[in-house]
Order: sequence, then structure tokens, then C-alpha cells
Amino acid sequence: MKSTSYAPFKKACFFLFPLISSLCFGQIKIIYETDMETDCDDAGALAMLHAFQDNGEVHLLAVMHNTSDDYSVGYIDAVNTYYGHPDLPIGSYKKDDTYSRDIAILLNCCTDYTQPIVKDTRFAHDVDTRKDVPDAVDLYKEILQQQPDNSVVIISVGYLLNLKNLIKDDQGMELVRKKVKDLIIIGRTWFPKDTMLPLSMNLGGQQINHTAAMASMEVFEHWPRPIHVAGNFITRPYHRGKELMNTPENNPVREAYRIYRERYGDWDHHLADLETVYYAIYRDQKPEYFSLGTEGTPKIGLHSEPNGIRYFYNLWETSEDSQHLYWLTKEDKFAEISERIGELIVQPPK
Repeated sequence: MKSTSYAPFKKACFFLFPLISSLCFGQIKIIYETDMETDCDDAGALAMLHAFQDNGEVHLLAVMHNTSDDYSVGYIDAVNTYYGHPDLPIGSYKKDDTYSRDIAILLNCCTDYTQPIVKDTRFAHDVDTRKDVPDAVDLYKEILQQQPDNSVVIISVGYLLNLKNLIKDDQGMELVRKKVKDLIIIGRTWFPKDTMLPLSMNLGGQQINHTAAMASMEVFEHWPRPIHVAGNFITRPYHRGKELMNTPENNPVREAYRIYRERYGDWDHHLADLETVYYAIYRDQKPEYFSLGTEGTPKIGLHSEPNGIRYFYNLWETSEDSQHLYWLTKEDKFAEISERIGELIVQPPK
């Protein structure tokens, strides 16, 4: 089983070592929540986080996987190992009830890259499946209780199942309230105020997976700290990925893009997850890149049509006393952000 120990020879910035900890001053403490399973942008976003960590901008505390796919944690470990962090803690969702492929198949964008890469000897790792890593809630509690108050940023680019389970746990809820600064959640193409929109894939889809949608509803309703929800995403022709063709063949991020994109004839892919990471890191340093919708609350509801069809929806409900917000990336910044993302995903490991 992947160790969650914070032994000094494995974990930089451990608080028992003031000298090492002092080197981490100013770094953003990140826990990355991902549905790494079918879409390769999750892999690109994790590559970005490792590059940010190598550049001294981020302290990546853990990666949490939030679907029932068994081999995704093995793939995450392969990426962490490639970037020189083989002991980075990984947590997993343990129930067998929610898969990204349920929605991806309907959208004709399902490519299972995790298992083939985990079984490929070119990609070093010592985790294979979920049995090799702890439950995400247990790992959250272990990590959060060691962090300073109001210091941890959670980036979620997948389902909110782990986060729902975390705040259903009394100790977990208290730790979130005390230790978490912000929750950054990928949203949908547009998030205007007071407009019902079919629920996005990352929040559980429309009529596909009620387990994931209900989890998103609970998190939006009960999460005790500020939530930032993505409103729009960088469009073509600013997609990225072809840069990875020139990286080593034992790069598991390169291989994920190769497997996913080979049917399309080019490697450039959308930047939804990567842009969410970019916002999480630079929202305070570069506020001119984003416009913010405030004084509102993200809501998820279940709508029933007269013909019996029911679907989940999300909207931004006006509320003057809300601590939540959504962001829109400014279109005149698309090219600059896209170029920087392209540089980060191919930055060699230190």
C-alpha cells in the first residue's frame, strides 16, 4: 500500500523540520481532486502542478481520485514517479458506483488510457489499483490536520464524491472549516446568474449518474468555505497538447494524450482542467486575467418535466451575503495563458 507517512526523507516541507519548512514559505498548498480515467486533460493538469512544484510555486500535498476506476490511481502514481515524487500520497474513492466513462461513452469521447499505461513496463510506479492506496477521506483528515489554518486550496476537476464524504464526516467537516482556504471547481461552458443549465459532466452529468450529481448538490449546499466555480474555458484555436510529442516516450502524460488523441489525428486538446489549475495558482497574482461573478451561490437542482423526464441542472443564484464566486477567463488573455500552459506541460522534471 502506498505509504501516507511524512518521513523526512520522503516529504519536503514537513513541519517538524523548520529549516525545510521555511523553504516552502509562499507556496500554495494544493490537494488535487481528479476523475483521471477517460479524458487526458486531467493528466495535463497534474503535469502542470508538478511543474509549478518544481518552480517553487506550489506544494502539492496529495492527489485524490474520485471515480470507481481501479487503475486510475496507478496511472497517477506513474505521473508522480515520472516527475520525481513517487511517494506523493494518493487517496481513492472506494465504492463501485461511479465512472467517468458512463458519460464519456454517451458523448463519444471515451478512451480508457489508465489500465494500458499502468500495465506498460515503460512507466515506473509502485501502485496498481485502489487496493494499494487509502480511502480519500482518511487521507484528507491525516493531511489537513497537519496544515496551518486557512492554508489549503483544493482543486476539483472531477466528481465531488470524496468531498461530499469528507464533510459528512464530523471530523472532516471541522478540518475543512478550519484548514481549507478555497475550493476551486471546474464548471461548465458558461455560468450566468439565475439561469438553469443542464448539469456539466464534472458535476455528475444530466441524467447519467445520480450518485455524482447528488454529491455535487450536497457539496454546493453544505461546503463551509468559499467555492470558486469555472464559468468559461479557453476555446480553439488555443488548445494544447502537440508539444508533448517532443517529450520522452516514457512520459505517461505524453502517452495519455497519444492514446486519447490518436483518433482525432492531432494532439491538441481542450484546456478545461489545465485552465482551472492556472486560475487556482494565479488568481491572486494576476487578477487582470479574470472577471469574477460574486454575491451569489452555486446551486444544483433536480427538474421534472410534465412528460416525466427528470434532469439535474445548475445555476448561479443571486445572494448578497454569499462567500462563493464564479470566474470567467478574459478572452484577450486566452493566447497568453494557452502559451504558458503549453510550456508547463512539457517542462522536464527536475
